Amino acid sequence: MDAPELSALVVNYNSCQLAFDMLRSLAKQAPRHPDGHLLRMEFVLVDNASPERNDEVLDQIRAFGETELPGKVVLHDKNSGYAGGMNLALEHASGEYLFVLNPDLMFHPGCVERLFAHLLAHPEVGLVGPQGYWDRGREVFLPPNILPTLGELWACSFAHGSSWWNRRYLNKRVREALRVWAAEEPSELPMLSGACLMLRRSLVEEIGGLFDAAFPLYYEDTDLFRRVSAAGRTMALVPGAEMTHYYNRSGATNQDEAMRRYWRARLYYYRKYYGLLGLISEKLCRRIKESGLVRRGRERMNQRVQDLGDTHEPPQIQLPRACQRFLVELCQDSAFLLAAGIFGSGDSWSPGASFWQAFGESEYFLRFLDLDGGQAEEIAVYRFRRVPAPVVEDGP
Repeated sequence: MDAPELSALVVNYNSCQLAFDMLRSLAKQAPRHPDGHLLRMEFVLVDNASPERNDEVLDQIRAFGETELPGKVVLHDKNSGYAGGMNLALEHASGEYLFVLNPDLMFHPGCVERLFAHLLAHPEVGLVGPQGYWDRGREVFLPPNILPTLGELWACSFAHGSSWWNRRYLNKRVREALRVWAAEEPSELPMLSGACLMLRRSLVEEIGGLFDAAFPLYYEDTDLFRRVSAAGRTMALVPGAEMTHYYNRSGATNQDEAMRRYWRARLYYYRKYYGLLGLISEKLCRRIKESGLVRRGRERMNQRVQDLGDTHEPPQIQLPRACQRFLVELCQDSAFLLAAGIFGSGDSWSPGASFWQAFGESEYFLRFLDLDGGQAEEIAVYRFRRVPAPVVEDGP
């Protein structure tokens, strides 16, 4: 059997079924090399010592690797974090090209083939990634990721509690998001989504490894992007290559531990790239975010939010005015520093079926922007909480 050309690397933590669904979606891609032959793929799935490990599904994945898509399951003896798990997967992979994947993905037709073709045709490109959506029906665009810098850190800290800073920050972010979402040609970006990346093994060797294992969870992809840029390579988001990301399903299984690892990773990142100034800035910005001044500022900002209450059915929203085209920003935080996007038109809006199915029971904020006239103008902000549907008991 010929050696694999593309190795899919997956780290599982309490998400076996999602990982299996993702691998089946990957196998259905059946991508072709630009010369016409079927691209030879393999997968390596590392279980990162999941406390809720599903051995039955892992056995099914092993069988899948023997009959459907060549691959293997590696059981880690500890939770070494996402970076450590990915590095272990790489040790067991043999492809010349690497596909770094979260377990909670679904690929849309042609995704893998388009990513591979672009990477193969452009040696100056170090990494490629697809356009991401939050739902199967592709109603909700995932936000473009923003490269964390010291300036970005301070701007976000002030934007959490200052209306002036928040408006300034959001105006800039929205302009960039609209540009990326509307792009018909590959976009060169300083950062992609770490959930789905394709790159050459030779580049990994050139930059000193895939992930820095000192990152316990989060920021390891940002570190990778910075090392790729430092090596003189670019990163491209490829329109037409599309995937759905059921965001943060692994982290959600142990949210407290995920947040502890997040803060450790953030501190390590700013110290690694900005030294003592980064260390001091990270600590100060965290204090600013948790301060009473920011809390009071957030309370003033939230006065513009209209509360739709709790609901188990899609809310029906009447807008203040009709728009030829509007953008709905979706976030679980009223500051909207990173927000998904949905486009619409008219004087009313309600979540579509695909949207409603993708989002679980939680609190959501919706920000409506009128796109008529070339400027994104905020016209309304709403909040609602999705709750379980009432249980209907059978009659006597």
